[in-house]
Amino acid sequence: MFKGKGGRMGKLVGLAAFAWLPVAFLAACSNEDPATEPELPPTAVSVQISANIDTVTVTWGPSQTALSYRIELAGGSSLISETATVTESSLTLVGDDGIEDGVTYTANVFAINGSGETASSNAPTVTTNFFMWDEYFETSLHRTGMGKQTFYNEVPNGGFETYVQVPYEELACRGCHTPGLGFGTVKGERGCLSCHDTDNPTLGAKVESDNLNGVCGVCHSRQKAEAITWAYSDVHRDAGMGCMDCHSLGDVHGDGTTYASMLEEGAIDARCLNCHTDLASNSYHNIHSETVDCTACHVQSVVTCNNCHIETELETGAKLAYGQFRDWRFLLNRDGKVHTGNYQSVVFEDKSVVAFGPFYAHTIAKNAVKCSDCHGNESVEDWFDDGVIDVVVYDEGIGDPNGKNLTWRRGVIPIPPNYFEGGMRFDFVTLTGVGSGQWEFVKTGADIYQLLYGTPLTQEQMEKLQ
Repeated sequence: MFKGKGGRMGKLVGLAAFAWLPVAFLAACSNEDPATEPELPPTAVSVQISANIDTVTVTWGPSQTALSYRIELAGGSSLISETATVTESSLTLVGDDGIEDGVTYTANVFAINGSGETASSNAPTVTTNFFMWDEYFETSLHRTGMGKQTFYNEVPNGGFETYVQVPYEELACRGCHTPGLGFGTVKGERGCLSCHDTDNPTLGAKVESDNLNGVCGVCHSRQKAEAITWAYSDVHRDAGMGCMDCHSLGDVHGDGTTYASMLEEGAIDARCLNCHTDLASNSYHNIHSETVDCTACHVQSVVTCNNCHIETELETGAKLAYGQFRDWRFLLNRDGKVHTGNYQSVVFEDKSVVAFGPFYAHTIAKNAVKCSDCHGNESVEDWFDDGVIDVVVYDEGIGDPNGKNLTWRRGVIPIPPNYFEGGMRFDFVTLTGVGSGQWEFVKTGADIYQLLYGTPLTQEQMEKLQ
C-alpha cells in the first residue's frame, strides 16, 4: 500500500513518512533559513599613555568588533574609569577627573561588544608631574646665571677676560650671575629663597610680580630703571599688566635645557606675537612685518650702563659705571629681521670693550617712532658722510668738575657693517683712582667689539635707511 502512485491517500502517506525525518535534517536541506553565527568577543587594542603638566592622555588603536570602550587608570587613591564611543581613540583626563600629582598610573582599555569585553594587549604606565619646573630650575638661567659670563669669557667668544685675565668666578658679578654666591637680597645658595619666602615652596606658590618694586625688580634693575628711575611709559605696564602676564613659568624656572644666554633661541617664551596676532590691519605692518621686528618700531628707548670700571669691581667688589645713557636705541639683525639692540661697555687700565646684543626694552609705545626717526636720521647721514657714527664722545668743553665729559647720540642708531673697524666711535674714560670719583679721558675706540646673537645691518639695509 505504500507504493501507491496517485490519489489523495498516496500523498498523505508520503507526507506522513516525510514528517518523521529529523528536524536537523530538514534545516540542513532548507535554503530559506540559514544558521546565524554567534557574536565573538572584541579584539584587543594596543594602548599608549602620556602625561603633560596636570593632564594624562590615553590613546588606543581600533578594535574591529568593538561597540564601545572602557578606559581604566589604576594607581591613585581610587580607580579611574571612563567610557568612550567606538569612534573615539583617545581620552584626556585632568585633575577634576581624579588625576593626582606624583602618581604612577597603569592604563588599560577594554574593548566591549554584546559578547563581552577584552582587555588591551598591553598596560603602559606614566608618572604625573603637575609642576615639572622645580626639576627644571637647576638648569634655568636664574639658577646658572649664564649670560654675562658668556660675553665675558675669553673662550669661546673672545670676551673681556682676554685682557683682564681674571676668571669670571672671581668677579663681583658672580654674586648675581653665578650659583652658590647669593642672588638679589638673599645671601647663600641661589635657589628658591632668591624669590620665594621659603626654600621649599609648595605647588602654586607665587611671588609679587605685578610691579618692579616686587621681587623681580631686585635683580632686573635695568627694567626698574626704565620704569621708575627714568619714568618711561609702557603700554603693558600702563594697562596694569605684570611680569607674568607675558613671561611663562618656563622663562622663570627654565624648560630643562641649559642655555648660554637669555638671547639663545628657545630660552624665553615671551613674544609679541603670542598676543598680537592681527598684523594685517595696520598698513605699516604690511610694509615692514616680514623684515622688521616689533621692537624696532615700538621700543621708545633702551637704557645703557656705559663705561663700567673693572678695577672697582676687582678691588672693592662694587659695580660702578660712568652712568646710564638713554633716549636712544640701536638696530641690528636677528633671525632675519631688524631688531632693537643695546650694548655694554667696560674699561680696564687702557683696554676697552663694547659688546652688542639684541635687546627688548620694556618701554613699548603704540607710536614710538615715525618714518624719519629711522630713515635719513642724523646717525645714518653721519655714517654716509665719513663711514663713522659718533656714538659716545668725550667733550672737554662740558667742564664738569668730576670729569664727566661724555656725550652720547640720541635717537635710532643703526649698527653698520663696519662697526668693528671704527664704524662706530666710542670714547672711554676711567677713574683717576678707585673711589676717587674723578673721571678722565683714556682713549677712543674699543679693543674688543662683540656682537653675539645677531649681526650688523648690511650695506643694502644702510642704503634703504638713507
